[in-house]
Amino acid sequence: MTALYRLGRQADALAAFQRVRSHLIDELGVEPGLRLCELETRILDQSPSLGDVQRSPSERDDTTRRGNLPVRLDRLIGRASLVQTLAAALSTSAVVTLVGSGGIGKTRLGLAGAQAWGDGSGEAWFVELAGLASSADVPHAVAEVIGVAEGPGRTTTQAVVAALRPRRALVVLDNCEHLLDGAAAMATALAEGCPDLRVLATSRERLGARGEQLLAVPPLDTAGPAAELFTERGRAASRTVDAEAHRAEIIDICRALDGVPLAIELAAARTTTLTVPEIVERLDDRLRLLTRGPRTNADRHRTLRATIQWSVDLLTPELRTFFARLSVFAGGFDLPAVHRVCAEPGLDEAQVEDLLEDLVDQSMLGVEPGPTGRRFRLLETLREFGAADLAAAGATDQVARRHAEWCMEEVAHIHHRLVGRAEVEGVAQLGALWPNLRAAVDRACRIGDHLLADALVRPLAAEVTLRRQGEIGEWAERILTVVPADDVDRVVFWLTWAAHRYMHSGDRQGYELVVDRHGHRDHPLIAYTRAYLYEDSTALSSVSPAAVAELRRMGEPHLASLVELAGVASGLMATGQLAAFDTFVAPLAARYRADGPPAMLHLTLLGLGYSALFQGRTQDADDLFDQMSHIDVPERTFSVNRPVEARAAFRCGNRSRAYAILRDHADDLLETDVMDTARLAALEFVTMLSALGRAGDARPVQRYLETTGGFGELAALAVAADGDPLMTAPAREAIAPPESADTGARGALEHMRGVLTSLLAG
Repeated sequence: MTALYRLGRQADALAAFQRVRSHLIDELGVEPGLRLCELETRILDQSPSLGDVQRSPSERDDTTRRGNLPVRLDRLIGRASLVQTLAAALSTSAVVTLVGSGGIGKTRLGLAGAQAWGDGSGEAWFVELAGLASSADVPHAVAEVIGVAEGPGRTTTQAVVAALRPRRALVVLDNCEHLLDGAAAMATALAEGCPDLRVLATSRERLGARGEQLLAVPPLDTAGPAAELFTERGRAASRTVDAEAHRAEIIDICRALDGVPLAIELAAARTTTLTVPEIVERLDDRLRLLTRGPRTNADRHRTLRATIQWSVDLLTPELRTFFARLSVFAGGFDLPAVHRVCAEPGLDEAQVEDLLEDLVDQSMLGVEPGPTGRRFRLLETLREFGAADLAAAGATDQVARRHAEWCMEEVAHIHHRLVGRAEVEGVAQLGALWPNLRAAVDRACRIGDHLLADALVRPLAAEVTLRRQGEIGEWAERILTVVPADDVDRVVFWLTWAAHRYMHSGDRQGYELVVDRHGHRDHPLIAYTRAYLYEDSTALSSVSPAAVAELRRMGEPHLASLVELAGVASGLMATGQLAAFDTFVAPLAARYRADGPPAMLHLTLLGLGYSALFQGRTQDADDLFDQMSHIDVPERTFSVNRPVEARAAFRCGNRSRAYAILRDHADDLLETDVMDTARLAALEFVTMLSALGRAGDARPVQRYLETTGGFGELAALAVAADGDPLMTAPAREAIAPPESADTGARGALEHMRGVLTSLLAG
């Protein structure tokens, strides 16, 4: 380190110290000793005790780099492309302002950009403005940093401009948001009076200087750089941080903290006393948790609350009140939502829009694209702060009620799209609404308002099946806890959709517990869910018509149509009544083809395709599957296209693609715990393995199919129709797996995944 310093390589000497420190921490779990730390301090101070410093020729000529840029000892993570963008901006614009919310890393990025500016030549001056109280102080702060005194007959600004005019320089004005007028005037004077000078400002809003170019500093990507930042800072604080073992929790922390670097660093600092899972548990109270920044940080960066308070204190009283009202939103929201929820008497639309723009300009509110135009979003840390302000004002209940009413209106509008040809748009809008809907449902259940909760969720009940939105099943169970027991129709309705959550995962124990808790076991709707879950083909065929009738009586035609397919039609197929199935489903397909929704057409064509396959009409089946695969179904629709795609690839001779598609589908089913459609993947797997003459590998999955009632029998016949002698009954018995083998859906999927992986490898 001493040798590097004496060669004029101060940065390399400091980097050597960091490498030694990291090695000692990683290998021995200790910090560097006192002598080494003192040496680092002397290098930073350029102490004369270190001896003369040799200067290279390039450092001795007229292009010597002058300035006062602070040396950062930590690594800048996840900002490489933004540093390049900043360098490009400085090459074309005289004034560049980095804008972003508190703690987003503007200063750190600005320093990195300043270090890289001009290939290391010229001057770079760093002027910290956070401690100044008045815009009038800005020129004096700049003058003090660059060593300029106010001369006779000229102002301080004029003296600074005169001193810098002949020089190639970069002036960094850091933390300008509370001194916008002074910073803008200084930046404009420098830019107009110094042809070879650039001004780089950091602020939570634009300066308003002439020719200013804005560069927004976004949060870090939570699964990449943000997680890397937490890991690196956590390991520096504590050797006990196991990034690999806690990868998912670290990503959860970074996501909860919106990828804000300061918040992530404060969380990582808590690893000295808390484990990563313990930090996750405490994130609901982030403002209390994140309170231990480095002592060298400015006071406003020592705690998350102080960082936010600094920004909030810059708001006008009217703007702060409006900001607090916005905290009722979760996730994104659009302008009509703000008018509906946050406007007060005497506040017209133009004023609301002005307030929104002010918050955006001050980096208190983010803007993002949405399915219907521009949407706004509060960072969760800001939202938590605003919610505390709203509660302190006693306004939470009033604003939350407006928010719930807005959600109800949105849900009703979305429902009309979901049941018709505009289903794709409806699902996109529902996805955008989901965080707000979740918040509204949570509030309704917490205060025991079962009518409000019912109105929020009932129009979306079909999403449990069509989009596998298991969260609706969870909401259904919560709603059951607040619905009066004597409101039988409502109890049965929500019990039905709570049961769907267990139907799709195959969790019979969970199903029985929830039904025992709420009763009505013999109601047609509950009988339908039980027959579906237990794969009782005869019972499903018998009870489903009554379940459909009950839903129509309740005024739920869309849900009745869904049970027509999942219950009545499935019962006909499972009991081998294929001609009756075709007669029942074909008119439904025609109706959905004309009026939508696309997902229902998708399901009817799927059923007709398998019916044709089981009847030996292979070409008809392939034609129907092909039609199905070309339907534009909404995102997140639970689709069984993948087994059909695998079948098509295999029949076309592209076996590797078929194996990969089916293996990935098995992975998806296992990951999402969706077991009720595993039979379709199993059928295609057994068909492929039969064609390959590998009945032994297929047998565990064949045994699972035999447990699926009528569908399994039809599947066995379809496979046998291919003529593989190894799939005859005697051959199947001869290669049967041990009785202890898992022949359930999960075991079959895991076996499929293993075999398909080996086929791809071989």
